[in-house]
Amino acid sequence: MYLRNRILTALKVKNVLLMIAGVFFLFAGTYVILDLLIEYRDDIDTALHAKAMPGSIEWVRNAIIMILIATVSRKLMGDARFYSSYFEGSLEGRITFKELAQVTGKPVFLVIFELFFFRFIYMKKYSFVKAEGKKLIELYSKRTLCECKNCGAPIDKRIYFTGTCSYCGSSDLHAKILSGDKFYSISNEVSKGKNNPDFYKDKNLDVKWRLFVILMVIGLGVCAILLFMIADSVSNYNNKEYLREKLLDASNHLYSYDAIRSELVSLMVFGGILLLILLVLAGRRLYKILFINEAISCATFFSKCQSPFIPTDEIPSIKSKGNKKMRRVRGALRNGYLAHCTLEVHEDIMNVALAKKIVKDTCPSCASPIVGAVDENYTCQVCGNRIMGVIEKK
Repeated sequence: MYLRNRILTALKVKNVLLMIAGVFFLFAGTYVILDLLIEYRDDIDTALHAKAMPGSIEWVRNAIIMILIATVSRKLMGDARFYSSYFEGSLEGRITFKELAQVTGKPVFLVIFELFFFRFIYMKKYSFVKAEGKKLIELYSKRTLCECKNCGAPIDKRIYFTGTCSYCGSSDLHAKILSGDKFYSISNEVSKGKNNPDFYKDKNLDVKWRLFVILMVIGLGVCAILLFMIADSVSNYNNKEYLREKLLDASNHLYSYDAIRSELVSLMVFGGILLLILLVLAGRRLYKILFINEAISCATFFSKCQSPFIPTDEIPSIKSKGNKKMRRVRGALRNGYLAHCTLEVHEDIMNVALAKKIVKDTCPSCASPIVGAVDENYTCQVCGNRIMGVIEKK
């Protein structure tokens, strides 16, 4: 609702292409530059003025720019998705920057800057307003009604998800949201997650964990081979017996010790650059595995909880090691490894909201699709239920 999905899809494809091209050009350009510098190490001026040098330098420069653009863009798109999810799950028509800073772990000024910038590219349907001396985010015409699913009685927003209906005693409470001409309802499904950790995991989480481990092991294995190749080349560089053997080999196209050594150096440069790239990629896989392990730990804990809101300081990793571990929880959420839960602030306390179910464009009474424009007086064409009933502007 708050995302420009078509633009995000196009930018996602652009980021993948930029990352692939950036890594290729960085590898090729760096290899040529180092190879020239080492080959003409006794005459650096010749290396610097070689025909291939300017083009290689330009490759490296452009590659770094492409990788930075793709990396920053991916991160910003992830932040935009997080903000959009938070806006949809909020019952408030206005949200403070302090609240978002608390949830994201970012300084207030950075949240303000991102949301100001996102309005022009990634997001829509919100604006900045000033009320009671504070700058706030105002969501697009957001109206909220909390009510009991059992008897339809209006419920005070305070007891949303956590209280019981004062008329019939039911705890099956939900919220109906009208934002512009879009309608959706928010209900709670904590019972589905009871003793079921898989409910709070991404459906492919176990597959991703195995894949990341396999990729990391393969990467480290290739790194070991490259390290052995580099060490072998270094040991042979001044090995007279090896050099003589190479020189006398009829199938060898190199006819001097300097040429053989130059080939060994090229091999070392090639292996060294490839080794560095693979180590960075293996490190990234390890970083992702830490987030996945945190997601598995949190999912197990959440499956034992019955309350729809859990203070973050009760999460085992944070409880034992402090708020520094919040970074892993946020990473697990941002990467989509945790499902059916979000971070929210209630009465200045940060909580994990469990099992929120957002259903869009369907009647909360009969689940039939809502067609046509939606407003405060919309009536379901199938069951006759008035969608919003009493509207209270927040």
